[in-house]
Amino acid sequence: MNQITRYCATFKPLIFGALTAITVNTLLSSKAYAGGTAFDGTSVSSMGNANAGMAAEAGDASILFANPAALTRLKRAEATLGAVFVGINTSYTSGQTPDGSPTNSGNTGSTGQEFNRNSGYDSTALAPNLYVAIPVNNKLIVGFGAAASHALILRYDENFPGRNQGRDIDFKVSRANLGFGYKLTPSLSIGANGSYERYFQSLKLKLNYRDAVDGLLNNGSTLLDGLNAAGQAPPIPEEADLSLRMFGWAFNAQVGALWEPTDKTRVGISYRPKTRFTGMRGKLKIQETSEGVAFREFLNGGLIGLAGPFLNVDGPQAANDLLPEQRIKQDITLPDELRLSVFHHTSPKLDLMATYTRQDFSVTQLKFFRESNGRVLQDIQQNFVVANSYRVGMNYKAYKRLTLKAGYAVENSVIDDSTRITVLPDSDRRFYSLGAQLELQRDTTVNVSYMKLDLEPGATGSNGQVSPAEVAGGNFQGTTKLDIDYLGVSITERF
Repeated sequence: MNQITRYCATFKPLIFGALTAITVNTLLSSKAYAGGTAFDGTSVSSMGNANAGMAAEAGDASILFANPAALTRLKRAEATLGAVFVGINTSYTSGQTPDGSPTNSGNTGSTGQEFNRNSGYDSTALAPNLYVAIPVNNKLIVGFGAAASHALILRYDENFPGRNQGRDIDFKVSRANLGFGYKLTPSLSIGANGSYERYFQSLKLKLNYRDAVDGLLNNGSTLLDGLNAAGQAPPIPEEADLSLRMFGWAFNAQVGALWEPTDKTRVGISYRPKTRFTGMRGKLKIQETSEGVAFREFLNGGLIGLAGPFLNVDGPQAANDLLPEQRIKQDITLPDELRLSVFHHTSPKLDLMATYTRQDFSVTQLKFFRESNGRVLQDIQQNFVVANSYRVGMNYKAYKRLTLKAGYAVENSVIDDSTRITVLPDSDRRFYSLGAQLELQRDTTVNVSYMKLDLEPGATGSNGQVSPAEVAGGNFQGTTKLDIDYLGVSITERF
């Protein structure tokens, strides 16, 4: 029996578990947020250092995600299984009186009023990951991994003033990687990953019919109220729930290199090009009510049918836009990623590390189309820019089997105050992290990490570039604030 056959036999259960993890990850994978939408909990061991040194340290098989070339640091076959628990606190503070369109009960926000959402089962998330590395010979290491690469979860109070732009979002990209690391020389390794990526997005908001009518026709709600009083039109419906779900997939690749100029210093670099999700399909649902049915019938005929052309309002088209179920489509491009890391074994007890990461979000556009006629459902103009991240971290060997970790990072916002929206309240952020690594025995290591993501408050509601006007989200001006806590645990078993 040759060496590869022996490894396949030994790792058959692990390979089966890895394939199972793809399914689990698609359903449960991370729902947290950073760097625009990049997820920072892909490696529990690295999270303890705020992901400083992520492309060079190679503490376990999770290095596959950041830099496949660094797999050559692993001398034995191993599997790493981890999970990150994420807690999300989302808040909105009104900046004007009245703030937002009135709710069905007639309430609006007022200056200084806070709308918090920091409790409930859906304000938390669980993000599992799995990595396997298998040495084929003393130069070639192959690896498999399943984890989340991008994610965003937000939950606002159901009646907060920005609910008509978006009150809940659940977005994630799950990635399955298959890669290798190859040692070219004693000091230089190269590597590559191929990945299958699964896209999912769920968005909820409140559809305010009055705002939509005023978007179609200036003071249109006042006109329709007058017609209703005269018995010539039905009442404008109350707010209704609107939801959107979108699915898609894509393939991508990653290349990396690891340079070890000395036995104490390592430099890792990796690059992943843009991920293009094309031809994605989904479903739009609008809560059906008797008022909504009567309103669509009115738009399809009657006075609107006669007067619509003179008012520049296409009644039948507007009625079709309000159908309770519609098919939608979207193309979206997620940013490329460049990661450069340095790791230095300063002393028998201390390791220092640093990472620079660059992600160019300027390629990303938020635009949805109706599948039936190709008309724009919503186009959200945002001034996306490059996210630059700077991270530093350390390992301190407190005892023979116990290593303590710490890290700090800063990252700039990918959007600005003029285009920030409720479902992407990105702003400048800081990361604080602590971790511990315990060698239970020679072949078993456990990592526990905690990371705090603190975002600066961001002005939200001034984006006047959302089109068409009837889906702009109403008149609200306030400040959004997001805080996230990550708690991760992983176990690495070597064979």
